[in-house]
Amino acid sequence: MENFDNESQSDNNWDDHNWESAWNEFDWERYLKSEDNEVLKYQKLYSKLVKSQNRLDEVALYMGWDSANLPEQTSIDSSSGQQLENSEAPYTLHRHPLFIASKALHSWLQEKWMQHSSLASQYISPELALKLSSSFSQSDYQGLLAVMALDMGDYALAIAYLKRGMASINDSFAALEEISQLEIEPLPRYVTQAKIRLFDIRDIWLRVVADCRAAVAKKSEEE
Repeated sequence: MENFDNESQSDNNWDDHNWESAWNEFDWERYLKSEDNEVLKYQKLYSKLVKSQNRLDEVALYMGWDSANLPEQTSIDSSSGQQLENSEAPYTLHRHPLFIASKALHSWLQEKWMQHSSLASQYISPELALKLSSSFSQSDYQGLLAVMALDMGDYALAIAYLKRGMASINDSFAALEEISQLEIEPLPRYVTQAKIRLFDIRDIWLRVVADCRAAVAKKSEEE
């Protein structure tokens, strides 16, 4: 599904290798750390390109998701200097572009909210702070479930999860509006940046929903 379609990778990797017997606990810990670095890489690229109107497509390009001319990605373990080549690493949901993009943007929202809210904790009610944090967690969770549905090839289920996730995004917007009315520094700056990322998460999901609906329609025609 454009930059966020990883179905082919899923089909090819689960069946070709018995990773349960081939990898030990250390191998998996190293692999998971390398995948965490992919999320951090997306965050850094996004922050550099946040002022660009085409930032989502540009970040995807630098991540190597939509250009046949870019070299195949590798995941690097910064602590050991070792690399996990795509040809050697197993496929997990952590490598799905939709997972990486959604997790990166949601992680920024949560982490920065904790930092900024702590600086103005005397002005923010616990209820409002929890409301915003919970809405972030819910949309993040629904996005993960959507990736799992895509991985199973159930596009209708993926749509259902993303629609729920977008409802949580609307809750986040409502909470941010309440926070912006406080007019207390540094909250307005956080609200502005948070809204940009929420709009982009929704944009990504709407693209995926459109492609899922096209896939469902095509399947119906074939049947």
